[in-house]
Amino acid sequence: MNVQAILVRGGAGITGTALLATAMWLYTLRPDVRAKELEPIRTGGEIGAVVTTPDFRLRVERVDAARSLSSTLGNPERTEGIFLIVRFRASSQKEPIKLQSIVLETPGGYSFRPAPRLGTSSASIPEFQPMIWTKSAHVFELPQQAAAGAKLVVGTGGLLPQLSSAVEVDLGLTDAKVEAAAEAYDLRGGRP
Repeated sequence: MNVQAILVRGGAGITGTALLATAMWLYTLRPDVRAKELEPIRTGGEIGAVVTTPDFRLRVERVDAARSLSSTLGNPERTEGIFLIVRFRASSQKEPIKLQSIVLETPGGYSFRPAPRLGTSSASIPEFQPMIWTKSAHVFELPQQAAAGAKLVVGTGGLLPQLSSAVEVDLGLTDAKVEAAAEAYDLRGGRP
C-alpha cells in the first residue's frame, strides 16, 4: 500500500467519526427543543384567586399537609414523606371538559402526579361543565423537603399539547406549614 491510500482512508475514518459524533450530539439536543415547543401556554395565579384560560377557570381553595390519612378501612394510611391535599373548584368556559393533566411541580424540578391511596380517595376526575363550579380534591405524596414552594399545574392535556390550556398556581407552601402537617387527616371532612 502506498502512503496516499493510507492517508485517504485515515482521513475518511476521522471525518466519518467526527460526523457521527456531531450527529449524536445534535440528536441529544433536539428532544429538549421540541419539548419546549410543545408545552401548553400557562396562566399563573395564587391560591384563592380565580385563574382563567380560554378553556376553563380554576380556583385553588386550600392546601393541607398531612403525615397520615384516615382510611375508610380502619388503619390510617402513612407515608415516609408527606401528603399534600389540594382542593380546588373549576368550571369550563364553553363546553364540558376533563382536566387530563394535574401535576405538582417542586422548585427542585420534580413533578408528582396525584396518588390516591386505597380507601382514602378516588382516582376519578370529574367532568367540568360551563358556568357550574365543581369541587375536586387531589392527594399528592412527596418527600417532605420537596414540598415548600410547590406549584400546582392543571391542564386540559390532549393529543396537541401546544394548543391546550394550563394553569400554574403557587400554593404558598412554606417550611413552617409543611412542618405543621396533621396526623390522621380526614379527606371527607378536611380536618384531622
